[in-house]
Amino acid sequence: MDGNGRWASRRLLPRTAGHREGVKNITPVVSAALNSGVRAVTLYAFSSENKNRPKDEVDSLVDLIRKRLKPMTRELLERGARVAFSGDTEYFPDDVRAIMHDIEQERTDANAQVVNIALNYGGRSEIARAAKLASEHGEINEETIEKNLYTAQLPELDMIVRTGGEMRLSNFMLYQAAYSELFFTDTLWPDFSEDELIGMIAEFGKRVRRFGKL
Repeated sequence: MDGNGRWASRRLLPRTAGHREGVKNITPVVSAALNSGVRAVTLYAFSSENKNRPKDEVDSLVDLIRKRLKPMTRELLERGARVAFSGDTEYFPDDVRAIMHDIEQERTDANAQVVNIALNYGGRSEIARAAKLASEHGEINEETIEKNLYTAQLPELDMIVRTGGEMRLSNFMLYQAAYSELFFTDTLWPDFSEDELIGMIAEFGKRVRRFGKL
């Protein structure tokens, strides 16, 4: 969900205003995806590299998670979705981790659609973590690594959407993205609409996926 800071800068607002506006856009866009039948949506909300930003911005992001995470997920939970988290959440203060725990416990239906929120997440560290866990229980191979990824209980990653004009994955789900369809848009995240997402999903349905085969 890239482009919050630039959205704010173009309006002569502090970057924190862009992050707040970006949070407002999560529920309508995710709801559009779920209404379209998407089984799981992952939001790259806070990367492991985001911790290297200026302290006041990082503190503001953590406080935004503290104040807005539960209200933001309320509508998604009420519509029947399950909320999960991926990443090294030990980084966050106890009160923030308690909020995450409460949210995860609100719905346990294994058949529910999933909204997976990546917080303090990095693709490289996830692969290293999965390999370490696999080695502790035996052989390291694709199957054992996949069982130890944060996303082990989620469906295959079919498509990746990046807003904000950059054309790279930025350490997002590097293992899972092997055969994902990629979509890039210049639209900054706060301006990204349900209609634009639905258009991408329609385009996804037209793509021929060969998974390396003829």
